[in-house]
Amino acid sequence: MRLTFAYPTSPGESTGGVVALFEFANALSRRGHDVRFLHGPEWPTRIGSLDELPEKCQGHGVQHFLVDAIDDPAVPDGDIVFLSDAPVRYGLPAVIVQGYGMLSPELEDAVFRVPAPKVCVARWLIDTGIGLGAPAEQFVHAPCGIDHDIFQVRTPLEDRPIDVAALFHPHREKGWPDLLAALHRIVEMRPGTRGVVFARNKPPQELPMGIEFVHSPDHQQLATEVYGRTRVFVQASLREGFGLTPVEAMACGATLVTTDNGGSHDYGIDGVTARVTPPGDPEALATATVGLLNDDAERQRLGRAGVDHVQQFRWDRSAEKLEQFLERYRSDPAAFQHPAQY
Repeated sequence: MRLTFAYPTSPGESTGGVVALFEFANALSRRGHDVRFLHGPEWPTRIGSLDELPEKCQGHGVQHFLVDAIDDPAVPDGDIVFLSDAPVRYGLPAVIVQGYGMLSPELEDAVFRVPAPKVCVARWLIDTGIGLGAPAEQFVHAPCGIDHDIFQVRTPLEDRPIDVAALFHPHREKGWPDLLAALHRIVEMRPGTRGVVFARNKPPQELPMGIEFVHSPDHQQLATEVYGRTRVFVQASLREGFGLTPVEAMACGATLVTTDNGGSHDYGIDGVTARVTPPGDPEALATATVGLLNDDAERQRLGRAGVDHVQQFRWDRSAEKLEQFLERYRSDPAAFQHPAQY
């Protein structure tokens, strides 16, 4: 198939949602498809040249185009385009849904109501779309994946020097105020706790005693120096489309304590692979975390179950599933283009 992706890639772009677009494009290209990626138009910024493409875009057989308009004559015709209002010559439209409740309701609801297939990276997004009136046959679950060659257990779960690790992100839905409050409470409840917070930018607030900041680690550093040495990884998000970071941590053997945030439903199963607490409750996060730090047997049980569970999240596996769905769409487009029922 001739498949076209489009996004106004910014310099240094590395957010989970954008990485997912690159990874889907790369995985479909590895499966032999003719994949094109349009970078642009500017909204509000865009890379100035293809030399600025992130590493994830390079070396996978994908054709990259820097465009000032979607209908750029240099871009060849296609079979499927992951854009709802693309020129007809790019093929049948489809959309990739990676979240809900992060942007304006009008914009997000409109995506679900496009009379075309919706590729959802988490199961809760399918439930949300059906609840908004979109036909069930328009949805396919193609979860995000991780690189298991990088994210794997290297340090025994019983021998880990970092008690707790977490990601700082300033977006309101990532729950940083709750996470910071939980970290303070963990240190109060369990003096001497050692922890790590990592991010591209340092949090503006002072971290609790014993919690260190690691600036912008790459994937290898994350896997070996953070996740792979951590006992408990804490996610405090109010809402997550999927949540790559906790899945990476679980694959490295860190036991997950997470809020019930939507995306976590695919990997954070309370009492089976994780401890799950209500969103917006830092006390519950802290209590669950300290409980696991004080119970090594339970922490290791959940950690090992988590390692096994997240083996399913692989880009090539999701690309195969998406490929099969798109082939059905191409063979009978009308069956996937019924309007939403408001």
